[in-house]
Amino acid sequence: MNKKEPFCRANSICPTPQSILLNFVRTNDIRNLKRLVSTNPTLLNYVYKTDLNKPILLIACTETGIKPDTVEALIDLGADLNYASPYDEDWEAIHFAASYTNSHILKVLLNKSPFKVNSLAKGNNALHILVKHGNHDLDEFLKCAELLVNSGIDVNQGDEKNVSAIFWAAKKDYADFIKLLLDDNLLNVDLDSHKLRGKNARSLIEEKSLYTGTLPPEFNTNNYDYGRILFAYLKSNNETAFINFKNGEIIQMSNLDDSYNTLLQLSCEKGLNEAVQHLLNKGADPNLRTEKNSKYPIEIASEQGFYEIVQQLLDHPQITLPKKLIIYLLKNIDNEKFPHKDHERCYEILLSKLNVNNNLADVNFADEYGNTALHYSVRYAEAEKTQELLKLNASLASKNIYNTMPIESIEPELLEKHLNDCIEFNTKSKTIEKEDFPVTFNYRSIIPPIPKKDVCVADYDPELKYKAFSEELVKETEVVFYMSHAPEFRHLLKHPVIVSFLFMKWHRIRWLFFVNLLFYIMFFTSLLLYIIYSFANFNEEENTPFLNFVVYLSHLIFAITFFILVLRELFQIIVSPKKYLMSFENYIEIVLIFITGCILCSPNADTDYRKQLSSTAILLSAFELVLMVGQHPKLSTNVVMLKTVSFNFFKFLLWYSLLIIAFAFSFFILFTNPTSEQPKNSTDTEDEDMFTGPGKSLFKTIIMLTGEFDAGSINFQHFPILSKFIFALFIFMIAIILLNLLNGLAVSDTQIIKNDAELVGHIARAQHIHYVESMLLGNIFPEKFVNFLQNCCCCIPNCELIVARPLAKRSCLFPHYLPYEMTVYPNKQGEVVMPKTVRNRRFLFSSCASCHKIYLDKETVRRTNSIIQEKRDKLKVKKECNQLDKRIEFLLKIQQENKEKLDLIIENFLSDKYV
Repeated sequence: MNKKEPFCRANSICPTPQSILLNFVRTNDIRNLKRLVSTNPTLLNYVYKTDLNKPILLIACTETGIKPDTVEALIDLGADLNYASPYDEDWEAIHFAASYTNSHILKVLLNKSPFKVNSLAKGNNALHILVKHGNHDLDEFLKCAELLVNSGIDVNQGDEKNVSAIFWAAKKDYADFIKLLLDDNLLNVDLDSHKLRGKNARSLIEEKSLYTGTLPPEFNTNNYDYGRILFAYLKSNNETAFINFKNGEIIQMSNLDDSYNTLLQLSCEKGLNEAVQHLLNKGADPNLRTEKNSKYPIEIASEQGFYEIVQQLLDHPQITLPKKLIIYLLKNIDNEKFPHKDHERCYEILLSKLNVNNNLADVNFADEYGNTALHYSVRYAEAEKTQELLKLNASLASKNIYNTMPIESIEPELLEKHLNDCIEFNTKSKTIEKEDFPVTFNYRSIIPPIPKKDVCVADYDPELKYKAFSEELVKETEVVFYMSHAPEFRHLLKHPVIVSFLFMKWHRIRWLFFVNLLFYIMFFTSLLLYIIYSFANFNEEENTPFLNFVVYLSHLIFAITFFILVLRELFQIIVSPKKYLMSFENYIEIVLIFITGCILCSPNADTDYRKQLSSTAILLSAFELVLMVGQHPKLSTNVVMLKTVSFNFFKFLLWYSLLIIAFAFSFFILFTNPTSEQPKNSTDTEDEDMFTGPGKSLFKTIIMLTGEFDAGSINFQHFPILSKFIFALFIFMIAIILLNLLNGLAVSDTQIIKNDAELVGHIARAQHIHYVESMLLGNIFPEKFVNFLQNCCCCIPNCELIVARPLAKRSCLFPHYLPYEMTVYPNKQGEVVMPKTVRNRRFLFSSCASCHKIYLDKETVRRTNSIIQEKRDKLKVKKECNQLDKRIEFLLKIQQENKEKLDLIIENFLSDKYV
């Protein structure tokens, strides 16, 4: 049943087709109803919201004033008679009609689908619902009962409490209903089998004198349906009778159902441990479900917390786990514990099974909110349970619908423990000191989960095949990027697992850095040559042929590289506009593109215009080149130092700029010559006097910050005391205190960065790699634009287009380059063992075997060895503790034996003494 709205009329004054259909049904306008549904047949399946929560057929069965012909028309048009409302105990149309005591509509339903008369909703058939919820005061009550009886409804069906309809009728004193059933000699009504609190229908009828005739004899169970007997035993919690039924030989009946539950589902719901074991031993399918109850038996048992049943089901070799099972147990892990009911035990049993067979369930499955089991574990469960999930390769990079990752809620100490566990080696190996001792770095938990694909389908569908390829290429640096921004996680960037991951990522994309750097050097060189020899060449002498060739070549290369630069920036803006606009370097590139575009398009501009453009372009392009070279890991610390010092310097300078501006205006007022006393040669005075205007005064004050005071040219004559005092105050406050403060701040920042140069380098590398990765793996077409096109035309294919498959593939480590892990020989100077396929590809471009080898840095190898030794020491201590525990246990056992012997000796001694 599709519950999504098939039509959308947002911000429209016209009524929706759904509301029009509802109005036609309520007014019994069958003609227009048929016309509307014939053009929009999906309207019949639409589930109305608000207080209705039903499709149109169920609404027609519940509202007054709707004629049977209208209901019949809906059924003829294709309304689903089998739809069970999840908001109303899984009731179907026949149950709603019985509940509202509408015999006319009930008759239509029975005529259209006579075999639905015994349909169950949570164990109740229509006769149960009529007695429990129908209006007995209406004349139609008996008519409904008669219709159901004549249609062959099972009058002996037990509900969820294994109680029949006649029992409830006796409970409510419905004598006329009882008379209707008992007067029909063909029904063979069971008055004895269904009991509640020790009473059956016979005892109630006799006690209340509800029937004047002769009650039928005791029900003969020999002719009773075996399946009904088994369900009756389970509903009454009679496990002994259930297991002993037919001497336990129920192999042919182990998968029976009552149209709502299978025997195993009902046993799990009731918590009948022995019944579950009996059914499994007799061949019951542990994954069998019914159409109305789609929950797996293990899911039902887990919801109730029956851990013993969960254990039995997990031990079955054919068990299939529901995807949401781990999430459900984690969300309810703190529920109150009862005998035989413990959600935490259920979770522990499930985790122990997953440790043996990790493929049994997907630990990275996300619910409707995008939350995985790890999201709930870091919020609700203890640290040990989170660590267990991480060992099962639960991803720290899974994002929910709010773009929140589990790593944002995890404790740094727990993450460090897990990263240590990601360094895997054979703890029992005796070759730890040898060169061929391997260590494996497991990266599965720090990369986003990759959805499992249907290979068979993808092979035949090109669009699905491309989509499957795209899903394999995920943004692998999400976790590391977050760690680089979170102060509490930054120190973990020096962990060998993270360092090796960043090292291999850089090794994977460094070709792109060098290509980009080479391209920009060509752009910078051609721009510089073009400006020097052509655009800003103001020498009127004739150029030599060589210079003309240089000018022509530089102009050509400059034009080509400028065009490529524009395309590169446009591509970055389209793929990820938010990331692009958040980077200060990109604003430099935008201004540079604008200025170089003006240089390229206006070669014959006036001299002053060309000079300004040329000087600005050279400065900006040089700045950009410095920043680009600083993206290399070995030089990143220097650029970070420049950025940090510059940012902090300007931040503090901006704060104190109020004082500088105030001094500038004070100097303008005090040091400006009065108009009446202007010297004759005003031009010379303006050259000497820098305080003749506010702008000049501010500029001169800023120059004075460098120590260039030129006090001899300052006019102190008009206000000799005040002007000298303010000037001295400027020297003391600004030139001495403020500048020394800023210099000290710069020195402090520089020293901090130098002291932690390694960490600063890792942070810069992580952020740069993440930026490059987001660009290469981004979609050219914005998601909202694609959705708009697909809503307008269903023929438009999936437009999620990654830039270029080869580029995207070459930027990712997994799964085409490394199999989610990497093996290293720490005793071979950190040599990385590459997969065979990668080695073969690299041999094509290298002439010797040593050319393709990759080595981790010495510090990473040292930290790896330190962690290995620490883990070995812990195992050694643990082993010694276990041995000590065994010795203590052995001594306690000997002590107990000696005590027993001593007691025996004392007892014998005392007995001999008294004898």
